Order: sequence, then structure tokens, then C-alpha cells
Amino acid sequence: MFASLLFLAVLAWISYEYLLPYPLLPKPIHSVTPSEAGLDWQECQLPVLESPSNTPVWDEPVACFGHPAPMLSDAERSNLQYAANGAVQLTVGHDVYKAHANDMAVLTLYKLYRNGSRIKSLIGVGDTLWLHMSLQDIGGQVAWEIANENPATIIYDGKDVRHLYGLDKAHASYSLAGKLIFVAQKGGKYFVMYDGQKVGPDFDQIIIAYCCETALYSVRFGQGRYQFRGTRGDKNYVVEISASNTLR
Repeated sequence: MFASLLFLAVLAWISYEYLLPYPLLPKPIHSVTPSEAGLDWQECQLPVLESPSNTPVWDEPVACFGHPAPMLSDAERSNLQYAANGAVQLTVGHDVYKAHANDMAVLTLYKLYRNGSRIKSLIGVGDTLWLHMSLQDIGGQVAWEIANENPATIIYDGKDVRHLYGLDKAHASYSLAGKLIFVAQKGGKYFVMYDGQKVGPDFDQIIIAYCCETALYSVRFGQGRYQFRGTRGDKNYVVEISASNTLR
């Protein structure tokens, strides 16, 4: 009897803490062209090696765009902090944000605090061994990114973008012209979200990695550029997105 009551109490707590804040119905995703979103979209089809595996050549940004992969500026580095030992802190305006990840057996508990008060919590599957977590100032709002087995998401302005837009996963947040840009996954497809809208075509895959050699070909961003490598059909592409006229 006691065990049953304890189970119901834990279930009620989880529902209150983690389920009630989510909207019942996600927002519809509106699709726009890059120019309609105020963006420049450049892409190059990548050649493949002459080999039985038809391996794509991923290291072609210089040949395509005339410059190497983007890197964060010093100012951008100060506005983006990555977790160490399961914790990260960032000051946005007058507010101090702290995020923590704590292992609980097969689950991980994620918490976000503002000025010492907890404002968001998530429960995920998988430990923190391969956890990638960050806090970033995007347009004066904090973006809390969690990249783990589950969840892989971004909490922006207190809202989980997965639940806000009905996504499966969200990756690689960046402030492009002061607005949130990231890679979304839904229904087996990958696409770019910018300022709450879908921009450009679907991809069968966009490389997302935080470790090892594959991370060399993952999403890169900095100094007003957002670059990724993806596959559409049987063709491989490198894509670079920037805000129109900001880099002229």
C-alpha cells in the first residue's frame, strides 16, 4: 500500500513539474524562403571520392564559399558558455543563469536557475558522460541547449522548442542577427529553424556531432555565419547561412 502511494506521489510530482508546463498543441510551423526570412543561403554540392563506399568529401567550405569554416568571435564567446562537470553559468543582462545536470540511476535531472530560483526542469534518459550542455545569450534571452541521448533540445525564453513546434529534437543553437537559429528534426527529416520559422528545404540528414572525428563536420557557427553539411537524396551539400547584408 505504501509503495503504491509513493509511486502515485512521484508520478503526480513528475506530471506537475515536467508535463503541465508544455502546451497541448504545438504551434504550426510556417515555411519561408531564406530571402523572406532576411537570410542569404549559399550551398555547394560536394564531390564524392571514387571508391566503392562513395564516401562524401566534407571538407570543402573554402572552395565553396572562399573562406574556412566560421569561428566564434571574442564577443560571441563571452555570450556562450559550455558545461563543465555537468554545470554551466551565464549572465544575461542583470540576471545570472545556472544549469545543472545530475544523474539519477538511468535518468538525468536537468535544472535551470535564474538568480538562484529554479525556472525550468527536465528529465532525460542517459547519463552525463557524453553530455553537451550550454547557455547562450540570444537577443537578450537565454538559450539553454541540452544534447544527450534524450533529450536533445533547446529551451529558449523558458520554452522547450520541441514542444513549442512539435519537433523530435533540436540542435546547434546560435544567435544570428540576434535571433535563434538551430537544426530541427521531425519525422525523420532535418531542417533549419530561424526566428520561429522553417527556412529552406528538408534534408535526409544533417551532421550533428560533439565528439571525435565526426565533430569536425558538424554544424559550425560564428561571426554571423551558420554552416552545416547535409544530405538530400543521393547528393551531399555544404550550406552556409548569413543575415542579408550583414557581411557585405
